[in-house]
Amino acid sequence: MDKLAILGGDKLVDIPFPHFEWPPVLKNEIDAVVKYMENPKIGKLGIPEIVEYFEDEFKRYHNTEYALALNSGTSALHAAYYALGIGSDDEVIVPNFTFPATALPLFPLGAIPVLCDCLKENANIDPLEIEKKISLKTKAIAVTHLWGHPCDMEEIMNISKKYNIPVIEDCAHSHGAKYNGKLVGTFGSIGCFSLDNQKLMASGEAGIMITNSRYLFEKAIIFSDFGGRVKNQLTIDEFKLFDETGLGLKYRIHPLAAVIANEKLKNLDKMNEERVSTLDYFSKRLNETESINPPVTKENSSRGGYYGYKAIYKSDKLRAMGIEKFIRILQAEGVDVRKTVTPPLHRTKLFSNSRNYKISVNGQYSGKSFTLKPEDFPVSEWFQENHLSFPTFSYRENKKIIDLYISAIKKVEDYILANTQIIEKI
Repeated sequence: MDKLAILGGDKLVDIPFPHFEWPPVLKNEIDAVVKYMENPKIGKLGIPEIVEYFEDEFKRYHNTEYALALNSGTSALHAAYYALGIGSDDEVIVPNFTFPATALPLFPLGAIPVLCDCLKENANIDPLEIEKKISLKTKAIAVTHLWGHPCDMEEIMNISKKYNIPVIEDCAHSHGAKYNGKLVGTFGSIGCFSLDNQKLMASGEAGIMITNSRYLFEKAIIFSDFGGRVKNQLTIDEFKLFDETGLGLKYRIHPLAAVIANEKLKNLDKMNEERVSTLDYFSKRLNETESINPPVTKENSSRGGYYGYKAIYKSDKLRAMGIEKFIRILQAEGVDVRKTVTPPLHRTKLFSNSRNYKISVNGQYSGKSFTLKPEDFPVSEWFQENHLSFPTFSYRENKKIIDLYISAIKKVEDYILANTQIIEKI
């Protein structure tokens, strides 16, 4: 039996890091950037023609009425919250297990993020918990389709209709994902997407929001831009006060980001197919191991974006060895594995205590004081303490690395189970 690398043996995955690199830089993207720079055109709206074109293509892909390209997914969320009228002391229910940017734009608006626990199966927001968090101050529900898996949108939209509360979809991880055959971002009042360089539609740094509401679209415009777009796209009388100035924020997308995003959109379905197929192979191979369960995709859902591959560690299969020790052993074998860097929001200093919410727009927090504790979010705590984060393998050739990872995992399992006293020595 081969000795573990952490004990002085040879590591099994002897491949230099990184094992996964993103984004790819393709010739069609380079050619498109050069073509734009040689002949930048202004469109009929007074904005770069490529921005108009990308927005048209993105809304066509999602079969929505309006699309607004911005400089980040966070900016898209900020504009979306403003468009929905979120303001001082309003409450917005947000996932506890998400990247902070889902909730952070609420603070400058003076609003209060109300954290909601997640489902054990995929860490998406729990619809039952959403309903428990609703109060008279609740003005919106934000959901994140985490790691490319759609939330339970039928249940969430039923809650939305029952209480007449709008839904914002954070689709930063989930480009092209579908729930019951319908694309994410098209269920709620507004869908927001990130196009930064770690996402599937990597475009440098950019974002985009979609909606079927002209009112929300125009309100987001005056919040996020000024100049040609504001002058040429405002049709609603109450917004025309701002047609010369906007509201002072400049969240517009850079035209070169729009060039790259447009090329990425052309290949979105192909990129999704290859990434999902490769990670499905990883899941199939993980099912051969004793100590790791692969992530599960529900029958009514198809993953898109697939930003992050999160499996579950079964410590009971390895003599109750802690996950941190298991990770160290696998890392010594050359496996790129860790826990997610970003913890659930309740574990962060900012979100854990209402006293920190004084950063809100008026410098005050007038709501009920609170301090969040681990027991307030038992499922988030469980998921954080039991999941493993592997590279988001996206190419068919990555299957060779996946096979080595599986061999390393099996090597570790066999050695630990055959040497019951070794755990204490590691």
